[in-house]
Amino acid sequence: MNFFTDANLKISGAKRKTASFNLVNYHFFSKKYSAKILDRRVFIYPGQIYSLSNTLLTQRQLANIDNFKFINVNYDSTGGKFIANIYTSPLSRYQISNEFGINVTQGFPGPFYNFSLTKRNVFRSLENVELSARIGIEGVASAANTRNIYRSIEAGANLSFIFPQFLLPVSQGLRVKLGKFNPRTRIQLGYGFTDRPEYRRTNLSLSNNYSWENDRRDQFNIAFGEVKLIRSDLEDDFRARLEELEMNGNNLINSFEPSFVSSIIFTGTFNFNNYGTFTTNSAYIRFLLESGGTLLNIGGTKVLDDFGLEYYKFFKVSFDYRKHKPIDKNTRLAYKFTTGVAISYSDNKILPYEKYFFVGGSNSIRGWRPRRLGPGAYTPLDSLGVLDYSFEQQGEVFLESSFELRRKLFGIFGAALFLDLGNTWTLREDPTRPGAKFEFDDFFTEIAIAAGLGIRFDFSFLVLRFDAGLKVVDPARSKGNRFIFSRGFNDPPFQKGETNPDLEPLIFNIGIGYPF
Repeated sequence: MNFFTDANLKISGAKRKTASFNLVNYHFFSKKYSAKILDRRVFIYPGQIYSLSNTLLTQRQLANIDNFKFINVNYDSTGGKFIANIYTSPLSRYQISNEFGINVTQGFPGPFYNFSLTKRNVFRSLENVELSARIGIEGVASAANTRNIYRSIEAGANLSFIFPQFLLPVSQGLRVKLGKFNPRTRIQLGYGFTDRPEYRRTNLSLSNNYSWENDRRDQFNIAFGEVKLIRSDLEDDFRARLEELEMNGNNLINSFEPSFVSSIIFTGTFNFNNYGTFTTNSAYIRFLLESGGTLLNIGGTKVLDDFGLEYYKFFKVSFDYRKHKPIDKNTRLAYKFTTGVAISYSDNKILPYEKYFFVGGSNSIRGWRPRRLGPGAYTPLDSLGVLDYSFEQQGEVFLESSFELRRKLFGIFGAALFLDLGNTWTLREDPTRPGAKFEFDDFFTEIAIAAGLGIRFDFSFLVLRFDAGLKVVDPARSKGNRFIFSRGFNDPPFQKGETNPDLEPLIFNIGIGYPF
């Protein structure tokens, strides 16, 4: 068995050198790669019976290392021998990529730019170093106002070290067995910056992630010791709102204090039949398990207290199931079900702001503005008793489901009918938001429902989406008046007028890509 690590090179008058490792002959002009690491991605050996599956597995796992531009395996049976030859051609050691685009997450489209620089095989063991940066501008409604569109800027940079193995004290035999699962270790140092109308937020992060996969369908990731240092600068009106909530027993303001956040996160993703295809039934499942502040239970919090840093201890679980079902060549039914719960057990009984659940928006319940739905049966009223959808509404429990019938019309044009259901809740009574607590015997009466129509423009390289969502059932209303055709549905404070111009029974959404 032969492995040529530089099959594309030809040097006049020079001969390749040969070195053997584990019965495989490695041929090269210059030794650039660790044979021990390559051996973990090779699954054909002398003495084995020919196997097509092992041949394809070898090609796939060598490609996953991201150091070769092509991998070719062929067999030579001349001369009464059966010889396996692996030919690889190295990728350029340095790679720069630039990406421009338009992104929509919670508001109106805005441009973004991504830059990345990769250096391959840094320590000659097929590890890569990646420096990446991103900046994006988007139109969003303020967390404290929905009438105007504000500019939101998000920027960040990451320095990552990517190793094609688990950096763990395990035996060589186990490392070889793990090779078929594309094991990776990513150590990442990051910086993030968010500039929103009501606050500016910066964070420094350090994480150590281990990922692996099974047949490219099932993917898993575990992050040990992901830590962040967060600092926020609040606008005066937003701080005043948070201080008002604090006076009434809501400690959300603590989520914006200088903070230390640590987490252990495990995620699993299962993709059945290439989720999203038009021709076959396909499905997607993703779950997340997160333990926040686990390290603090071991090492204590004295250092954080000395520096005046807020800290958090919590558990978070979420589950996401999506399904595509073709009806005919131009029609398909898509639906999803997502749910999650986050439980704080620290003294402050709060979560980092990014760890809360929010519902509403172009990829959520489309009859509500982004992050404005809920929680529970809470009716957001201002000091004059007028309905006020100004503020984002965070929750600790959420349920969300959507059904969408998609139809290709002609050319790039398509249409959709959709029905969205869901809400968020709190786990404890919130004196500033009565009706927000999750109750097992009553939560189903507080499910919000939106229905609507959508237009799709499929340009093959992206899908541009326009959706109009109507509030069909609004849990913020009193029982008996939550359905759109109920008597009193348009009674104050839910009647649009000069005093509550934010009330919008019909919400128009713009999106890039399908909502799920």
